Amino acid sequence: METLHHDLTVAGGGIAGMCAAVAAARHGLKTALVTDRPVPGGNASSEVAVSISGAASEGGSRSVYAREGGIVEEIKLRRLFYNQTAPAGPSYQDWPMEDAAYFDLLYGEKNLDLYLNASVRTAEVRNGLIRAVGAVQLGSEKELRFESPLFADCTGDGAVGCLAGARYRWGEEAKGEFHESLAPDAPTRIVMGSTILFFTRDAGRKVRYRRPAFAYDVTKLPYFQNIGSDALARGIHRERNVYCGYWWIEVGGLLDTVGDNEKITLELRRLAYGLWDYIKNSGRYEGADTLILDKVATVAGKRESRRFAGDYVLTQNDVEQKTGFPDAVCVGGWSMDVHAPHGICDPGPASHWHPNNGMYNIPLRCLYSRDIPNLFFAGRDISCTHIALGSTRVMATCGCEGQAVGTAAALCLKYGEPPARIAAGHMKELRELLLRDDQTIVGAKEPADPELLRDLTVAATSVKEAENPRGETFLPLNDDYCLAMPVRERLDSVELHLKNAGPEKTTLRARLYGGTRPENYIPETLLKETAAEVPGGFDGWLRIPAGAVPQGDGKIYMMFGRNEKLSLSCNREKPVGFVTFFVRKNEEPEKYPRAGRFFLHRREACVCFRAIAPAQRLYGPENLVNGYSRPYGLPNLWISRDDGTEQSVTLEYAVPKRIRELQLVFDTRLEYDNFTEPMPELVRDYRVEITGADGAVETIDERDNERRVRRHPVGGRNVRSVRIVLKSTYGAPDRRLYAVRLY
Repeated sequence: METLHHDLTVAGGGIAGMCAAVAAARHGLKTALVTDRPVPGGNASSEVAVSISGAASEGGSRSVYAREGGIVEEIKLRRLFYNQTAPAGPSYQDWPMEDAAYFDLLYGEKNLDLYLNASVRTAEVRNGLIRAVGAVQLGSEKELRFESPLFADCTGDGAVGCLAGARYRWGEEAKGEFHESLAPDAPTRIVMGSTILFFTRDAGRKVRYRRPAFAYDVTKLPYFQNIGSDALARGIHRERNVYCGYWWIEVGGLLDTVGDNEKITLELRRLAYGLWDYIKNSGRYEGADTLILDKVATVAGKRESRRFAGDYVLTQNDVEQKTGFPDAVCVGGWSMDVHAPHGICDPGPASHWHPNNGMYNIPLRCLYSRDIPNLFFAGRDISCTHIALGSTRVMATCGCEGQAVGTAAALCLKYGEPPARIAAGHMKELRELLLRDDQTIVGAKEPADPELLRDLTVAATSVKEAENPRGETFLPLNDDYCLAMPVRERLDSVELHLKNAGPEKTTLRARLYGGTRPENYIPETLLKETAAEVPGGFDGWLRIPAGAVPQGDGKIYMMFGRNEKLSLSCNREKPVGFVTFFVRKNEEPEKYPRAGRFFLHRREACVCFRAIAPAQRLYGPENLVNGYSRPYGLPNLWISRDDGTEQSVTLEYAVPKRIRELQLVFDTRLEYDNFTEPMPELVRDYRVEITGADGAVETIDERDNERRVRRHPVGGRNVRSVRIVLKSTYGAPDRRLYAVRLY
């Protein structure tokens, strides 16, 4: 038996536990991270191999710029840059480097001790508080006893909370309990099931595959008709040149996903090997002859088991209505993705996707136990309903919960208070710490010392115009499209590049809409209609009158009417804040009440525009100190001209200020959950020149930057000016910064 003493013990080494442990360690807590697996990462490790998704909803979020910041973003960027030499296409060979990125993150924290292969088996509770948890470490044959004043259960299954006697929920709540329209009339024990993924690799030659004796002949299963059914979202598809997957190989919703874990895993393994036999040997699937089964995940990815009772239970209504919480500490945004109760056996859809219309906040009161005062939660075991879990269970959201928990734990130790008292009395300080660490909280403005904003001027070598003039192709108006434009005060007109394919004049008609929530791109209220006559055979720029004032979200949505004679010039540029959508009207609002008036699908192409009147200064350097480091209504970043040259911004004081730390926040293209190559906009090489009151200049040179947020100590010097020279990017011809934070 070894007894180990820490300020915080985090059980569970998935993304939630990693973020909790790293956040706590960085805020000075001696932290233990205890996981029962040989590698960290949980469902995002090489053992399970699920991608880290979250609020960006794989590019489908109605908030558009929704990918989470903070430690989750740091993890994603670490994974990306560790895998720069990975082969193209999905392959299990990529995943060992993902594990290496996790190890590097954790081993790099001086206050963090990582305990692998250590399974929590006991919880000692005295006077209502957890005093210690006991774990058995396989391989070393040790029993480990972790003593600490605070504990965080990030195990997914809620091992610590269950052992300590904390109340939890299991299955579906009845509709009447929380007035959730998507809940069943009566409560059930149904949960979402588990999945085993598999990976294949192209061997470059024909290879045989013989189905193992334990595996199913899937053609003889009573539910074989469900397999490969695109109508049920169970399609068998290729990703680039290989077959791999599939999330819908799902079992266990009607079982005990904890107690029956091994039974469920065996069933999934039989299905995975059997399904590959069907793909490989049925003769129905292109390119399978040269593919080899590279890996079948060794651990099933679990979606649901216990959910603990906190001081607040997050519900469907909170997700949909974006409840304003005074103790909001992180965001969610994935759709309420509630999987079929019978999994692969279910004759209905594999999952029911209920849109939630963008990001929402999660309160701290969902992240600690109402029964055990010194117990935090982060991950899929937080205090929420089954329906809300459909959204909160994805790993990027879990990681943000973990960062909130680790940071809150630091305040618990600072003030000698339990988590509930932090939620009640220290939220201003907690949110300031989280925002400083790049945690995303909808609507929260990052704190700044008023003294460090006084007598400050911000200038740049150049500023990009709010325009997108260089057309590459044309978008025919044979469907409904929308150009969303951020606008400061009003939009009088804009020029669009149009082509009229016919010899006779025609009319471009558009409806202008406004919206209410700054983080979202949702046209809600018709402001006015407009039109412009287009001469026959016209191919050029045309002024489109607008005369509209944006509503609460700071945008005008120009929705073009169908006209098969007309096309709009477009390109694949992504001007920040400007987004082009394909639009489909919600013809069945009673069937899709959560979708709003329109279904909007973001296009990779953006409509070309120029000459916005009045001129909109959207990308000026003043944005660097406005308190936002992502689009919120307006773009909120500085962008230089796009001539590929070195650019700089300078912050200068009339009266020198004492500065301890400088933070830079770069653009990492926040529209998507996952990415396979560096985003071109990210600044690669830069230099910081700090001029003191005495005229002495300190220079910081950075090469091959791989982070969104970079911190540079200044040492409490009296500073006259800070000049940031952005030398190069990973491909973009302009230079970008979201924020320069001074402390």
